[in-house]
Amino acid sequence: MDEFIVKQINKNCAKYLVFGTSVESPLFLLDEIARRVSHESGTKVIFDQLLQTGNGDNRFLEISIDNGKFDLSTVKHIDSMTVDNEVKVEIAEFLRTNESILKYSILLTSQKEVIANGGVV
Repeated sequence: MDEFIVKQINKNCAKYLVFGTSVESPLFLLDEIARRVSHESGTKVIFDQLLQTGNGDNRFLEISIDNGKFDLSTVKHIDSMTVDNEVKVEIAEFLRTNESILKYSILLTSQKEVIANGGVV
């Protein structure tokens, strides 16, 4: 299994969603991720760090692409309430179909139960 998943979401907030599949942050693999997304300058990518940081204030990051690389000067946290629910559904569906990742994740038991029962956090 890949260490991260890249999904094209084409939302107003971003063109791509990236989320890690373990406690290892996909932020350590930015060069590899950049090769999988559009190299069009200004392309925005949302990183969902649910499995790395939990469901806190630092869960979502936005980074823009410039000349085929992530421009780290554009990194910003995104409030969870402003992220489209469909984006949150992507990772919840992944976790439901990968039960062992959900089971051994850093999430609270109550959060795991919400996801396992069809909800999102």
